[in-house]
Amino acid sequence: MLKSLIENWKDNPQKSIRVIAFGSSNTELHWHSMGHFNWFSWLSSALREWVGKQITTINQGIGGETSKDLLNRIDRDVISFNPDLVIVTIGGNDTWKNLTIQEYEYNLTQIIEQIKEINGLPVLQTYYCLLYDEMDKIFQRFPQFVEVNRNLSTKMKIPLIDQYEYFSPFYKNDPENYSKIMLDGLHVNPIGNAIMGIIASRLFSLPDPYFLDKSFWENVKKFLLLMSKLPSKIPYPEKNEE
Repeated sequence: MLKSLIENWKDNPQKSIRVIAFGSSNTELHWHSMGHFNWFSWLSSALREWVGKQITTINQGIGGETSKDLLNRIDRDVISFNPDLVIVTIGGNDTWKNLTIQEYEYNLTQIIEQIKEINGLPVLQTYYCLLYDEMDKIFQRFPQFVEVNRNLSTKMKIPLIDQYEYFSPFYKNDPENYSKIMLDGLHVNPIGNAIMGIIASRLFSLPDPYFLDKSFWENVKKFLLLMSKLPSKIPYPEKNEE
């Protein structure tokens, strides 16, 4: 679905396209990004580089929010922009603030339906894997929230960027190295964000973003290599035809 959508956007450069990232702190570009791109910045650059400058990306992440908060502000921050595509990444704070799985699923379903009502394409994105050994025990139920995304993707026939699928084997098999791509137990650092951006770009059938900082890119490649040796099924990058 995403590949055909990208091809359509490429074939119609005269049409303005709006892509929104809708979520909490791991979507928001803020102080905790430490002056670096986050995953959506990398994906935004890849979309504009490989698809076209007709694409406008809008970051609507706000730290600390739950799916209920997203639903409360969807009119202002999403619907009002009449987006073509919305990437929804939420769930960590739902876990922490003790929302039930049923509440989470209801809120996420309402978000999806409202995006569909304006003919936008909702895309669900799961988190990376948390550092469970450093987190409060309440986060042990976080995989249940991940599973809700997978189930809704299938049930409502919408795309899923399943970051958890790619990150989780790395954490389980090599927790010491995995911790080096995390800022804290709940957030990835710039390297982790770059990996998320690469994975998202590949799932959009785009070539990898450019990394002009060669030392940073070498670090990113090191961890990508570690992940590729595990059963995480990281998709191969598209080739740059230029």
